[in-house]
Amino acid sequence: MKITLFYFSGTGNSLIVAKELKKELKNCELVPIAKKIKNDNYTSNSEKVGFVFPLYYYGLPKIVMDFLKRIEIDNSNYTFAIVTRAGDADGVPLIQLEKVLREKSKNLSAGYFIQMPDNFILNSVPITEDEAKILYEKAIVEIKKIAKDIENSIKNLDLEINEEKPKGIERGNLRFHKNVNKGDTAFFADENCNSCGICEDICPVDNIILFEGKPQWQHKCEQCLACINYCPTHSIQFGKNTINKKRYHHPEITVKDLIRQKN
Repeated sequence: MKITLFYFSGTGNSLIVAKELKKELKNCELVPIAKKIKNDNYTSNSEKVGFVFPLYYYGLPKIVMDFLKRIEIDNSNYTFAIVTRAGDADGVPLIQLEKVLREKSKNLSAGYFIQMPDNFILNSVPITEDEAKILYEKAIVEIKKIAKDIENSIKNLDLEINEEKPKGIERGNLRFHKNVNKGDTAFFADENCNSCGICEDICPVDNIILFEGKPQWQHKCEQCLACINYCPTHSIQFGKNTINKKRYHHPEITVKDLIRQKN
């Protein structure tokens, strides 16, 4: 039985989860959402379809929501989602996904959350390498369990989508969707920029171009923070929020891995 994993990742947490899950599953392919969404064909013929992505503002990333609305999964009889997050807040991504699937006469069969290091350095400070290592090891154990569930088509959800609390949280997430593309105006490159072009290369939505050797943001931002966290000279800043602040990306996910996500 064929399994397709659609993934979106900014600094590697969701990508490493998708890659590790693929190792545990038979006849499984990884498909990057950032690349697929550029195409006209949004059809998947797999019997089992999964979505792996990070929690953004307690819900779905905008690019993931946009992709879900377009994709056709008529042949699927089992759908699942794995959400990477920092902390233990569930938010509403599974409820949002369920809503979209019901419009396609489908349901979300299973949903999982995996805690990973926080990459949102605009408002937080990354944890230590030792603390991150503990999360990585726990994640591997969880992924193995999830893989067995997927192989056995285990259903673990009975989602209620009409509660007022989820509606309130979802409104906040949708406000984020409305404003995120133009939320890049505070990004800039300081004097340490060496014009390497990595930020331009890895941006999953081609939101960055180099002009006279310096990155310029084009207001298509998804706030994945790949640019700021993978900058080798730490020259990319977000206002005053990130000056002298430690960066984070998953140590096993390379610049080439992120470039392949969109090309």
